[in-house]
Amino acid sequence: MNKHEQLIMLGDSITNGFDGHVDLEQNISYYLNQLYPDLKITNAGVNAGQITGTSERDLPYQVEVHDFAKYDVATIAYGTNDFAHAPATLEILGRILQQQINEIKAENPAIKILGILPINRFDGGIDNYKIAGLAQYTFQELLTKLTDVYQANQIPVLNWRKLAPDMLTVANYPQRLGDQRLHPNAETYQRMAQVVGDFLSKNV
Repeated sequence: MNKHEQLIMLGDSITNGFDGHVDLEQNISYYLNQLYPDLKITNAGVNAGQITGTSERDLPYQVEVHDFAKYDVATIAYGTNDFAHAPATLEILGRILQQQINEIKAENPAIKILGILPINRFDGGIDNYKIAGLAQYTFQELLTKLTDVYQANQIPVLNWRKLAPDMLTVANYPQRLGDQRLHPNAETYQRMAQVVGDFLSKNV
């Protein structure tokens, strides 16, 4: 990875750095910049952002308002709010994600896109992996759909369950999530930044 590359991080509250109570300065991009001081990072994460939403916080709007010709690398990290709060089917989600990837590539055919899957959720005090969300697909099915879309576009995928299986588990999530449900605390954001940094180094 060229140390002077321009990186834009698209995503929801996890990208933004929300801990369940407040937005933290000590987020993934903050710690990533400590690992790579010359990397120019634009954190475009917005709390409650979705792939299928139509507001200013959502992926289609963020793709529309950013000039991807300025960036060398883009990470896309959405999906958890679609699972929990959106009525759209996985088919619709996949179609919209594909459209946004196409838009980014049209603006900058040379840009390197990386997909970051949602971290584990523990609503109700259990791992939501096999639980169905609002649109009746499970969290596992969400991760599979996102992976399928990324891989169809030759986009590397960061799967936390594979690359950092011990980061968030049933045993440790109360200590590592600021709201003991979904949003990491500063220490966990630092752990995540290390994984993201390694992933960037291997794929950019």
